Amino acid sequence: MASKSNPSKRRRTGTKRPLHSHAYHNLLPVFADYDMIYSSEGATRTIGGTKRAVRVERSQHRVAGVWEQVTSWAPPDDDSYALDPDGQWFDKAMEAEVMQEPEHPPAVKKKKRSKVSKRPNVVWKEMHRQTYLDEILRWAGRGDFRHTKACPDCVARSVDIPAVPKYRCRECIIPDLTCQVCCVKRHRLQPFHRIQKWTASGFIDISLQTLGLSVQLNHSTVFCENPIPCHASMLVLYTNGIHSVNILYCGCARAIPSHLQLLRRGLYPASQLSVKTVATFELLRHLHMLALTTKASTYDFYRCLEKSTTNLRINPPKSRYRPLFRIILQWRHLQMLKWAGRGHDVTGAAGTSPGELALKCPSCPHPGINLPDNWAMVPDSMKFLYAMIICMDANFRLKNQLVSNYSQDPGLGIGWAYMVPREKYEAYVLSRANDEDISTCVGFQALAKANTKFSVGLRYTGLGLTVCGRSEMIFPVGVGNLQKGERYANMDYIFGMILQAIAISMVLISYDICCQWFINLFKRIENDWPPEIKPPANIHLAPAIPKLHKPMHTQENHQVYSLNFIPGVGLSDCECPERVWAPHNPLANATKTQGPGSRQDTLDDHFGFWNWLKYVNLGTTLLRRYKNAVAERNIQTEGHRGLSHSLDVELVEKWEQMCMDWESDVFPKKAKNPYHLPDNSLTEAQFISLGLELEEAQRQIHRIVKSNGVHSTIHQAGSLTEQRNVLSSRIRAWEQLLPVYMPGILQYQLDYPLPSTSTNAEDTILWLPSIIPQPHRSRISINGLPAIEHRLCHAQLVDSLNAIRQILKVKSRMIEFKSKNIRGQRDGTRSTLVIDRVHEKARFAAAKYRAARKAQMMLVGPGEWETWFRVLKDGDIRGYQDPSHMRARVGRRGTDEDGQVPAEGALIEEGEFVLFNEIRTRRDGTGETRRMLSWIWTVGNSRSSDDERDDVLRVEWAKSRARAHRACEEVMLLKEEMRRTLAFLEWKANWWRDRQSVAGLQASKDLQEGLSAYSLSQADVQDSLAAHFRKLWQAPLQATNTDGCEDDDDDDDETDAEDVQAVDDFEGDD
Repeated sequence: MASKSNPSKRRRTGTKRPLHSHAYHNLLPVFADYDMIYSSEGATRTIGGTKRAVRVERSQHRVAGVWEQVTSWAPPDDDSYALDPDGQWFDKAMEAEVMQEPEHPPAVKKKKRSKVSKRPNVVWKEMHRQTYLDEILRWAGRGDFRHTKACPDCVARSVDIPAVPKYRCRECIIPDLTCQVCCVKRHRLQPFHRIQKWTASGFIDISLQTLGLSVQLNHSTVFCENPIPCHASMLVLYTNGIHSVNILYCGCARAIPSHLQLLRRGLYPASQLSVKTVATFELLRHLHMLALTTKASTYDFYRCLEKSTTNLRINPPKSRYRPLFRIILQWRHLQMLKWAGRGHDVTGAAGTSPGELALKCPSCPHPGINLPDNWAMVPDSMKFLYAMIICMDANFRLKNQLVSNYSQDPGLGIGWAYMVPREKYEAYVLSRANDEDISTCVGFQALAKANTKFSVGLRYTGLGLTVCGRSEMIFPVGVGNLQKGERYANMDYIFGMILQAIAISMVLISYDICCQWFINLFKRIENDWPPEIKPPANIHLAPAIPKLHKPMHTQENHQVYSLNFIPGVGLSDCECPERVWAPHNPLANATKTQGPGSRQDTLDDHFGFWNWLKYVNLGTTLLRRYKNAVAERNIQTEGHRGLSHSLDVELVEKWEQMCMDWESDVFPKKAKNPYHLPDNSLTEAQFISLGLELEEAQRQIHRIVKSNGVHSTIHQAGSLTEQRNVLSSRIRAWEQLLPVYMPGILQYQLDYPLPSTSTNAEDTILWLPSIIPQPHRSRISINGLPAIEHRLCHAQLVDSLNAIRQILKVKSRMIEFKSKNIRGQRDGTRSTLVIDRVHEKARFAAAKYRAARKAQMMLVGPGEWETWFRVLKDGDIRGYQDPSHMRARVGRRGTDEDGQVPAEGALIEEGEFVLFNEIRTRRDGTGETRRMLSWIWTVGNSRSSDDERDDVLRVEWAKSRARAHRACEEVMLLKEEMRRTLAFLEWKANWWRDRQSVAGLQASKDLQEGLSAYSLSQADVQDSLAAHFRKLWQAPLQATNTDGCEDDDDDDDETDAEDVQAVDDFEGDD
């Protein structure tokens, strides 16, 4: 049977879905008041497994020529990626009823997993636990070598009388037994293995030192003409514990200093003259990586070594914690010097300049390294590609107690990596000690703690930090100690140090209190900043507030700080410092009690590791961002084009000029703000207002639960749980005020308990006056409280009804434009994101209206107000041009010749409505004779102003434009960052190759060979990264799973067919 078609449109072609068909355009849940329909601009949402952000029109085509002039490489692009290929998805969304819930995509049926795969520990417990226990206990005996009577090594050497084997090694792969002499011979090259001796009662531990093993240094053989014994208390720290070893220094003619003899055997001495403690290079590499990944302290590591040696308090080795702490600090510092190439410089370590040991961001613009020659000559519209985004923040967890001092613990390289040079920094902060940093906006910790006395017993109360807003890498000399809270003086100096290190004139500063800090910044630069940090006169600075922190600020005229409206920032959220602090907060346990110099060296090391992880993962990071950004650009561009085409051309041009004027205005902006919407909402009676806000949050969560369905993903379930927890906390805080405003509520709850059917936060009863019956209301609540709720509910009714009408007008414009103008695939608005949001907002506004009307009925009862605020049925929510369905009717059996469908298909179910402009048939007639206008257009404030005077429509169009522009900028920024990264890696590889031989360096041939080999190996690392990144970026839009997935069915769980069969047999025996 032929399907019903739209007679006013020709059939679309090219219905084949793209490879990225997982980009399911499901309806997007947006829960907020209508005046913020697009309030989530810039936020990334997950729809059908694909992350969404925000974007513009097809402006990328207009800048393609400029792009080709400034770059020589760019990843492939596709302006149809993630879009509806033929418009069918959009048609389906457009023709859907507003109150019709979206269909969930069919759940992918997971393959059946065996019991071994789903519950491996259960299987192991039932089938293998006893076997494993027996095998471990078997190791307490001699095992397979119980019957060995002669030493196998003696037999192999044809010894006349082989000795009795009594010794075995716990570290060697074959635990056979040998005699004492052969055991020592075996371990000449493995002097730190642990040996056991067999006795009548079992094995006992015994050291190789006791067996007679000696380690000769400075000779490839074990012989030296004049061996010198080491200190009697010498201990060697190795990965398996602490060892007493007989070490012999070389005292013959070829002797060198004893500490150098140890270093050339991979043993790091804690001192240089009388060495008592050494640690193996293997242990130091191991502990270094453990410290970087676990953030544990050196004390914890030493305790592990001590307990690995003996878990009894019987004859424990003498503590070597302090020497190990000293060794690890030196090792970390030497590694940073080596990685930075200081060993390849004539001036050596002493010639290190501030920030030179830090790992620089390869995707940031570095003139002379990864920028084209004409980068400064690009048009103004393209200069954002070469701007820097600096994010600043402070941390109050990484404190430091008044332990030791800089005289005893000056640090090994303060100021050489990420921490600012101390002396000038602290001198400047001290000179501004009497400044008062006052906030008139919001009480963040930054200013709340700036003037407190919460610093008793502390040398530093935290850290201030600067991070690249794009790569999240920490800037060199971009971290400073906070002596007493997050003061302007601290952050000014840190920021000034960054400006000295970059050669870029356009800088955006993101700071959670930027609205306060930036106001007098130029005045402080001129009057207060010392010469060493003053920026050049031609630098252009722009302020911003991170997206997560932005809602906490005063909203009046704060759009100037919003990253959603600042040109050139792309989709940056500038919350990078929070992502840096999260993994480094555990360091507080290790660094809080360290000396000042040791603490800063430790922090430098960990910040360097953070940068290295970002450095080597740039390939996958930029790939993931690029795929999401291209999709968002296309989606937002199509959505904005559709909205713009539905409006008058002259009006769009007027609004466009308003946006351009506002964006081009310098800070503080004086031009008219296109994003500002006058706030006419009621603000009295905060208690009732908060209760109504909680009710709205409950409705939001109900919508999320309904939209997720029964097959929610792990991410959706986790997000829902988090929102429920937040709502529960808000409800508990609000309930603390109940006895104040409703003194009799506790007794009423005892007298009239309500049954609780759910423990979820969205089902919690909020005891507003409307919940209490009229006879009890006066004795429970304070005077005037029900009247306040009555006024607020009236405002909710008006706002909700206006929101519904405005939403219907927006959709009617979209339908009208689509019906008149859309004929081809390329011209269709193929993204369903906008219409999905419209539908969701209509459903939410309707729910808000119904809840407010119910509360109003409880408060004042029936009355004249019902004339204006009637019962809202689904059928009432329709446009003023849409026909009304008179009544449900049963059609005769047969076929509707016009529609080509059975007559039963034309039935109108009770409560349903159609919101799209239907193509009228002969049976419908003109519709004017009996058409009934929905009551929502005949009451209240239905006659709104025209489009030009519609502030809501203007703000929504401006936000749509901003989303589209930010998304296009993101794609361009990512292209440029990919190109800059490859150029930087190429430059860095050549930089290392140039250091194969160091001119003027007096070094032995052995050292020269080591320098050359290391420089070439580092060049290979850079080349390998560049090749890997380029391979990843050759086809970034292909349907490859680079982001990972939540389904772990394909994980390597080491399950094989034998395991499954064994389980089946085992269960069959039950």
